[in-house]
Amino acid sequence: MTLIHVRGILPALFSAIALPMFARTITVPTQPVSEFADTEVSTNIVMHTSRTDTRDVEIHIQLAGTPTNNLEVAFGRDVNTNGVLEAEEIETVYGWRAARYFIENTCSWERFETEAATNALCGVVDIQLKTNAEIVPKRFTATCGGETAFAGLATRPPPAWLFREGWNMVRVTRRGAGLPSEWVRCKFDYKFFRMTLR
Repeated sequence: MTLIHVRGILPALFSAIALPMFARTITVPTQPVSEFADTEVSTNIVMHTSRTDTRDVEIHIQLAGTPTNNLEVAFGRDVNTNGVLEAEEIETVYGWRAARYFIENTCSWERFETEAATNALCGVVDIQLKTNAEIVPKRFTATCGGETAFAGLATRPPPAWLFREGWNMVRVTRRGAGLPSEWVRCKFDYKFFRMTLR
């Protein structure tokens, strides 16, 4: 903290604080067997909504993937504040469907699938996003079983819909027969530099 004297003006108090990066991690354990005939089971988790300085986003999905099961990790904003991310509130979905990992935007229906074909059933995909000061994705990387995944996304500027500042909820949904095995982790890293002059 430094005291600055400016000619003809009252002393100004100046402070600059640089805080290290810290994170919030959301871990969704394996959900129970569905009690419904369509085998669907889901859970809704509130995301950290008071931060506007997200810089790194990691999404880790692990499951025993089969050609018939389905796992969706959906992001959006709970507009009606009922604690459930409804279909019309979902914007972006990461997941597994038809024996392929996918990422899709539900507004434009733009979709990407993993190109790590030899490991399509590897059961683990790791996605990393780097955002700029406006919380817009600027770099995308992903691996599936040690191979590069979603190569089409890695060679171009990532679309803004991969992560939005306004999201406040994530919904994880599983469908399909077989023993439950999914495990999802979403990690949000924050960092900021604050300067105050008064």
